[in-house]
Amino acid sequence: MAHTALRVLVLDFDGVVVESNDVKTEAFREVFARFPEHHDAMMAYHCDHVSASRFEKFDYLLQRLGRRGDQVLAAELAAEFSHRTLERMRGVALVRGADAFLREVTGRVPVYLASVTPEQDLAVILEQRGLRAWFRGVYGCPPWTKPDAIRDVLNRESCAPREALLVGDSAGDQRAAAQAGVEFIGRDSGLAFDRPAPSTILPDLAAIAAHIRNRLP
Repeated sequence: MAHTALRVLVLDFDGVVVESNDVKTEAFREVFARFPEHHDAMMAYHCDHVSASRFEKFDYLLQRLGRRGDQVLAAELAAEFSHRTLERMRGVALVRGADAFLREVTGRVPVYLASVTPEQDLAVILEQRGLRAWFRGVYGCPPWTKPDAIRDVLNRESCAPREALLVGDSAGDQRAAAQAGVEFIGRDSGLAFDRPAPSTILPDLAAIAAHIRNRLP
């Protein structure tokens, strides 16, 4: 059966546009090192919930510390994490094919970005990297969840779910697509997907561009 023509694309950021998953993991490792008795458990939690926002992970740490609701410490951890990641994001490599993908695909269909990175940090990174102009809209967390971001895109574009595609690299992205009712393509960044695995998992944006080219306007 032929696939539906695509009217809008939504991309995850870390692991889809930029090869930044290791940057985030290393920043968590450094932040959690302040709490050596919880370090291993927190890194395990991060790996098991890699798609969750940093704030969810810090909330879990506060719970383990017996300091649930300590907004001062939560803000301190978030600020330290942002500091450790923003500078490193300046030089992190783009995913193979990202430049060509953005040049070709954004000229044919609206492309949005949806990330669990906070909107403020995401804006800084996109400006640093000269990437903001490629995206019709950008959604960060907070204030958005990824399923709500996708739904907002569908509303903005007056688009049916079957006409939209999310490209992501994790089980969390896979679930977000399912919750919003849109098609999902996995980018293989090394992260795990839920079972059953996505029907399409491709190595990079060059392969993804080739896969969807005939479905673009």
